[in-house]
Formats: sequence, C-alpha cells, structure tokens
Amino acid sequence: MSLLKKLTEQQSAFSLEFFPPKKDMPISSVYGAVEKLSAYNPAFVSVTYGAGGSNRDRTIDIASHIKNSFGLDAIAHLTCVGADPVSINGVLAALEQNGISNVLALRGDIPDGMDKATAFTHYQHASDLIKDIKKRGGYTIAAAAYPEGHVESASLDQDIEFMRLKEASGTDFFITQLCFDKTAITRFFEKLTKAGIKAPVVTGIMPVLNPNQIIRMALLSACSIPASLSKIICRFGDNDDDFRKAGVAYAVEEIDYLLANGIHNFHLYTMNKSEAVEQIILDSDLNG
Repeated sequence: MSLLKKLTEQQSAFSLEFFPPKKDMPISSVYGAVEKLSAYNPAFVSVTYGAGGSNRDRTIDIASHIKNSFGLDAIAHLTCVGADPVSINGVLAALEQNGISNVLALRGDIPDGMDKATAFTHYQHASDLIKDIKKRGGYTIAAAAYPEGHVESASLDQDIEFMRLKEASGTDFFITQLCFDKTAITRFFEKLTKAGIKAPVVTGIMPVLNPNQIIRMALLSACSIPASLSKIICRFGDNDDDFRKAGVAYAVEEIDYLLANGIHNFHLYTMNKSEAVEQIILDSDLNG
C-alpha cells in the first residue's frame, strides 16, 4: 500500500520521527529504536535535517537504512536554508539513488552565524522549494502545518492560507508541529475543512517526558501549555519516574480524544527513544 493510501484508507495510522545523532555518536545508535518500533507497522518514518543542511549525509544514510533494511517508507527532511537549485537537485539525486522517494519540504531554522537574507537567498518559503521538487517529479511531498500558527505568522488564518499555497504548489500531505492542546487541534481541523484543504494532515504528538525540555520546546515553537499539562509539570516535575508515567498518559489521552473526534493520523516524535513511544502505541486506541 502506498504511503498516501495508508493515510487515507486505513482506519488510523501513525508515523515516527528520528533525528541524526551528533557527529561524535555512531549513526547506528538510532537503529535499535527504529527496529523495535518497526514491529508496530508505522505508515512512514521521517528523518530530520540539521540547521543549514548540517547532518545532511547522515539524514540520507539513516533514511536509506530505514527503507532498505527495515522495509519501511522513509521520508527525508529537506530545507530552504542556504540551498539553491543545484544543491537541492544533488540531494534529491542522492535520495533517488538510495530508493527514497518521499521528502518533507521545510523552510528550516537559520543556523548560528547566518543572517536571514543569506539563509533564504534562493528559496524564501517552503512553497518555493515544493514547486522545484514537484517540477523534478517522482516524489511524494510533505509540508509543515501549525495548529496554533507559526511563530512568525500574524494569525492562524494566515497560516492556513500558506497551507493552501503549499497544497497548490504540490504538497501531497501535511505533518503538524507538536501541539499539547487537543482542543486547539480539533479547532484547527475544523478550519482546514472550511478552508477547503484536501491533502491529508498528520498530527504531531510529542511525548511529555522531561519538564524542562517540554517548556523549552513550547517556547521555541510558540505552542501553548494547557492547564492540564501545567499541573503535571507542577505535580511531578521533580520525580522523573512519576513524570514519565503522567506524560505517557497525557499523550495517550490526547490521541484517544482526537481519534474519537475524527482525527486519525499521528506523527510521534520519538527523540530517538523507543520505550515511551512503544507504551503510547500499546496503551492508546492506535493499537485497537
């Protein structure tokens, strides 16, 4: 079954995200988690791309290993930062040689020491990159969506207009940024329906396992921390084991609520670890 059919024809589906380990860590360090979670038949596995294209080769290597060793659909992230048509074609050619035909096209984060004008000389927006990939042909293209709006957007409605542009440029499906507010997600999907977005949307779920990490990521992505999550941080923040249990339960409750409200596809941010994600899969209705 093709990747898009998994997202449109299955009752529910989930995918996984991994990132290349730091250069002083063996690339194989991520494969144990991939292998363990592959037993649950994810719809696809995505591999991130470092700021400014750092770790690009490792992204390709990991995506290739996921595809060719585990038999899973792999998606390689690709960003606009510091990129031009020649470099993008080079990456796409390398992916093609490794049997990878799925990409997640992003504007990307500007690395330290690079200004915005330099970062986005050739591709100013993800839609520009998507158009070039579409022209080349042969790729299933994913793009980002933001249930509470991108940090630089004036409003959520403006963000949805950008989604419409991405879809018109060739996006086949969307993956959302992490969002801890389940009611914000359901409101977002209602807006997408009204806006006429037809491409499937996969909802990003970040397991709540470390209070400092969650607060930092929420600040970086401008997503809210609902009162129910704030209570977990206040109550269990000083106890690693209890916080982990409460965090897993929070993710399970979020997924089950969304499933009950007609949202069926989920993207689990693994942080290169399998234990908590496996527990979420087993405890939630994803396993039903």
